Amino acid sequence: MTPPPIPNSPSSEAAVSSAAAVWPADLPGPPRLKAAFPAALRRVLDIPEVLGVVWAGSAAMGEADEHADLDFYTLVSGQERWRLSWVVDGVPVEVFCNAAGWHEQYAERQDASSLAMLLAGRVVLSHPKLLELIEQARVVWEAGRTPEPLAPAERHKLTDEVWEARSMVGQPGYVLQSMASLKKLIPALYQVRGWWDCKPKHWTTDLERRDPEAARQVRAVLEAAADDQRQAALDVFALSVLGSLDALESVTQRQSL
Repeated sequence: MTPPPIPNSPSSEAAVSSAAAVWPADLPGPPRLKAAFPAALRRVLDIPEVLGVVWAGSAAMGEADEHADLDFYTLVSGQERWRLSWVVDGVPVEVFCNAAGWHEQYAERQDASSLAMLLAGRVVLSHPKLLELIEQARVVWEAGRTPEPLAPAERHKLTDEVWEARSMVGQPGYVLQSMASLKKLIPALYQVRGWWDCKPKHWTTDLERRDPEAARQVRAVLEAAADDQRQAALDVFALSVLGSLDALESVTQRQSL
């Protein structure tokens, strides 16, 4: 059954007057972002399909640094999703456009990044359906993520990453490979433990809160002074995630051309 249509967005003029088109006075942020914010938001509001807008990302939370961009998460009419990016006065702007059905799928899939943008962001153009989706995201988030064991094929890929790092100890590219392995193992840990994932820059802090021993293991990989020390630390962390570094049989799902 086709879902009922969502009422059209207000005109751009009405949207600008009803939305928070200026940077909040009590919100810290780099001057470059504050200066670019009004023009960036007006361009978002000019997207014909836009119904509601959440200002998301580090800037909306008062955590932006000089390297931050502006992120907007929008509810749009229709059934589509797409992303836009542009630059306003040297500031990168990224816009995530999603019809209501896509938002609902993200909640069902427990998509941490989408849920976090809705929950941690600031509504700058309200819409009843947007507020309903935010409440839906809140219920899902508070219920917690469902722990999900690694599939044999996933485990094989992660084990292979660690083995590849072992084979490169002492070589110029070793640090790159070991860090690539670590970057894949940490989300796997979040998956099997049923923790909501976060951005890499928050991993060590978040792990300290959730599992101090896991945080210690990750820091040991990051802070090792020599390749052999880093690999030993990587093996320890990988074992805590995978349970074993032995090769196991696996098969992926077949796909047709």
